[in-house]
Formats: sequence, structure tokens, C-alpha cells
Amino acid sequence: MKRLINTAFVTLMALAALGQDVEFKVSAPNVVAVGEQFRIVFTLNSRPQEFVPPSFSNFYVLAGPSISQNYSSEYINGKFTQNSSFTYTYILEATTEGKFVIESAKATISKKNYQSEPYAIEVVKPGGGQSRSEQSANQTSGNESTDELEETYLSTEIDRSTAFRGQPILVTLKIYTRQNVAGFEEFKFPQFVGFWNQEVETPNNIQFQRKNINGRIYNEGVLRKFLLFPQQTGEITIDPFESIVLLQQRAARNQSLFDDIFGMYQTVRKRMVSKPVKIRIKDLPANAPASFNGAVGRFNMEVSADKPELKTNEAVTVKVKISGSGNIRLIEAPKIQFPSGFETFDPKVNESISTTSEGAKGFKAIDYVAIPRTPGNYSIERVEFSYFDPVQEKYVTLKSKPISFSIEADGSQPQGMQMVGFGKEEVKFIGKDIRYIITSVPKFTMGWGNFYGSSSYWLLLLLVIALAIVVFVFIKNRRRYMGNIALVRTRRANKVARKRLASAYEYMKAQNSDRFYDELLRCMWGYTADKLNIPLAVLGSESAKETLIDHNVAEEDVAEFLRIVAECEYARYAPGSTQAQMDGLYQSAHSLVSKLEDIIKR
Repeated sequence: MKRLINTAFVTLMALAALGQDVEFKVSAPNVVAVGEQFRIVFTLNSRPQEFVPPSFSNFYVLAGPSISQNYSSEYINGKFTQNSSFTYTYILEATTEGKFVIESAKATISKKNYQSEPYAIEVVKPGGGQSRSEQSANQTSGNESTDELEETYLSTEIDRSTAFRGQPILVTLKIYTRQNVAGFEEFKFPQFVGFWNQEVETPNNIQFQRKNINGRIYNEGVLRKFLLFPQQTGEITIDPFESIVLLQQRAARNQSLFDDIFGMYQTVRKRMVSKPVKIRIKDLPANAPASFNGAVGRFNMEVSADKPELKTNEAVTVKVKISGSGNIRLIEAPKIQFPSGFETFDPKVNESISTTSEGAKGFKAIDYVAIPRTPGNYSIERVEFSYFDPVQEKYVTLKSKPISFSIEADGSQPQGMQMVGFGKEEVKFIGKDIRYIITSVPKFTMGWGNFYGSSSYWLLLLLVIALAIVVFVFIKNRRRYMGNIALVRTRRANKVARKRLASAYEYMKAQNSDRFYDELLRCMWGYTADKLNIPLAVLGSESAKETLIDHNVAEEDVAEFLRIVAECEYARYAPGSTQAQMDGLYQSAHSLVSKLEDIIKR
């Protein structure tokens, strides 16, 4: 019975292996020191009939292969899943300094040959690979040399030191250590003044990897990642970030045999500060297209209408979808000029954007809803959207095709009067060739009575003429007003700011702090850009400060504006925001917008 069960189990393992793709992986440290012993592990998810290891040139094989296998199976909701792994472990010792490549290992599974990827390993001097026991001995003896001060440090790293305004920059906050790190306390991240920033999702648990720094082996760990979008030009400095690092060190006491066996360690709190980093931001080229509104990156645009044929009083939706990567969160909706006779509504924006190490990617879909009121054939001109491509260093303009509509009457409009008469075939004689003629004079009466020519008639005529003049002047002024885009933005600034304050208040009641601070920050920047007629892409703390002062805004109000903006940017990444903090910041922003509306006159 046991033999039968074992045979069935092995057969089942073989059938499961045939039904899955073969994975052949290799894992080892990427940096080691001369004389350091390390493991290299080859892993397969199917049992090989033959395994051929690489030659391991420039390395000394101390032991191996150590072969292990593991099976696991699950049966959930009628579905059977099975996993298996086979590992071949070798213990090697580095003998020569330099950069080497361990060749591919080979395996044969079900008469097919597979091989692993070659693996690169860098071997440094023995001083770079100091063992833990040596580190502990130096720390116990109290020799705090200059090298010991660099055993653990914080670093701010950027993927580019020069960028265009609006071009995303990836900032990675890292820790490098040659000691045991037990944890962190009191993170203080930079405020990124002059940038619009978004945090990139990183694992909660720090995963350390070995790295060669000036011939010494460090463990590198990523603490946070941020994606920055420059909002001003010139040289901008990223402030240092701080943290209290908890380091495990051997206790400075008289050692004994038991201390060496059980490892008497203590946790030491050490405050660390990274170095500031400078970035040079270049301004965008001049002569930007008229449809450019600050988009930087690489984008595509799709424009479509849900129905080309419809009836009057029936809604039609024109969708503009902008997708790609760059500062897509800051993109404004393109303008669409609907034909006269269409009643339009505010566009609705739907977005799906993810912030990754490669930048902000996704799409923005803007829905424009309009209702035709008169029948006929209409068309929407080409929709244009321009962006700046930092790779090609030039502007790119995307144009859609015109959209045509055929509008039919739905029958709700009053129809014109129809003339009714008689045809020749309906005229008939009824017994006599000559009909009698009426000789009496008929009496006619006027339907309007004595109204025509009366004083009331002339008064009504004057009112109609006056109303026509008023409508004509209103339409002329309206066209002139709508043609002045700067004036329209200025007039609508307070209205848009009130809407965003209302949205921020709803997020505050729902205790959604991320969306609250984001909406409040949009309110402050958007109000300032619209009220002062400054493009949002070029608006920054310094430019806003100078322009507000030029418009007779008091210095304390300018300082209050900068404080609110800075707290919003900082609070989005500082955990533990309370309801009282959000409420206080909301009241400050509400009061400041009302005060600025009274001060700034246009």
C-alpha cells in the first residue's frame, strides 16, 4: 500500500511538472570581499533529470551541492494547485579582486534543456568586507575613528540633476549601513519647496541589498521615493531629511565566554541627517503653441462622441481622453467650442493615474455634455492639445478630426402654418350653372380692436426696440468678455476656489486627509494662478510671493499663504494628522481667500 501511494504521488508530481512553465533562477550576493564565504543557490520548479553546475572560475568551492526539495499543495473550492521547488546550494569563497560573471547552470527536464541566467559578482578588497565580529570588536574598544562615523549614513539620490520645468524627477531617500539596524524613529522628510510632489509606493519592510561604495561593502535600503515636478526655474536645493536610527551594538562591558556565546548587544539611538542636493531646472523653450497649458511628458489624445445622430433636447457626450506619462495630474482640460444652439455644461473629469519609479502614468478622461436645442447639421472643429517632450526637447501638438452632428427635430417645437385649399377635382356643380351672388355689404371687424395706432401700441413698440438694443449690447459685451481669457479667469477665481474649499470640507468630514490636503493645495495654487493671471505651470512660492506683494497684499498675508501651502504639502506625507489640525488649516485657508478677494482688485 505504501509503495502504491508513493508511486501515485511521484506520478502526480511529474504530471504537475509537465503542466507548468519551467523556472530556473539563481540568487547570490552581488558584492563580496576577498576571502569572504557566501552562498549561491540555483532553484527550479520542476525535478531535473540532470543538473550541470557552472565552472565557478575565480572562486573556490568550499561545499556543495547541497540538494533540497519542497512540495506544497492546496485544494480550495474544488481547485487543486501544487507547487514544487528543487534547490542546489554551493558555498563559495572569493579569491581574487575584480568583477566576474558566473556562467549559466544547465538542467534537463523532460528531455528538454534549460539554463539559468549568468550572474555578475563584484569582489572588493578584504577591508571592504569587514565581518560582524570585527565590527563589534572595534566598537567595543571605543575606537571611534572617521571611518566609524561613516558606518551608517543617509543619502538623497536623484535620477537626474538637470531637468525642464514640469519634467518629473525621481528622488530616492536611502540608508547605507555596515551595522545592524533595529529600526527608525522620527522621520522628517524634505518639504520639496518649488516642486509639486507625489510619493511613490515602497514596501513597508526595508529590503537591504549589498553595494560597493568606494571599495567598501554597504547594505543599501530604500526608505522613501518621491516623484517631483518642478514648478520654477533656476537652481533649486532639496533640503536634507532626518531620522533617528536605532543601531544594535555590542555592549561595552567586560566580556566573558557567555557574552561571546549569547551576544550581549544594546540598542543605540543616533540622529542622522543627509546632505542637501541641488537640481538645475531649465525653462521651457519660447514660442509655445496656443493650446499648450503646461503639460510635460509624452501623451496621446483620443476624441470621440457617443452619437453622431440625435434629436433636439437629447444629450450628447464628447469624450477627450489624454493618456501617457509626465505631469498628467496637472493637465487642464482642453477647450471645446460647441456650435451655437448647443447648451453646454461643466466638463466631468475621470482619471486613473499611478505614481511609479518611472513617473506618473495613466489617463484623464474629460466628458463634455451638451444638449442641442435647434435642428440642423453641425460640427465641432479640431480639438488641439500641446505638450512639451523633454526627450526631444520640443513641443508636440495633437489634433483630432472634426466631429459632425445631424440633429433632427423631436416634435416639441411649434410647426409653421400650413396653407389649406381645394383642388380642381373638388369643385362640383349641384344642379344649376349659375350661383346667386350676395349683394349685401358684409361687416368686418378688426381682431385687435382699437389697439393698432393707439398710445399703448407705440409704447409697446418702443419697449421692443429698447429691449433689442439692450440684448445687442449685452451680447457684444459678453463676446468681448469671453474673448478676454485673463479677465474670465480673474472673475471666476473666487467661484472656483469656493468649490474647491467645499470639496475639501467634505473630505475633512469624511476624515480623508490625503484628499483633503490635496484639494486644499489645489485651491490655494489655483486661486492665486487665476486671480493673478499666472500660468499654473510657472507658479511657485517665489513668483507667488512677488506677485502678491505687487498687488498690495500685506506681508503677513503672504506669509500666511506660504504657510498654508507648506503645511498642506508636508501634511500629506506626515502621518497622524488630526481632525483639529485639518479644521484649523481649513479655516485659515477660507479666511485668507476671503481677505485676498477684498484686497486684489481687477
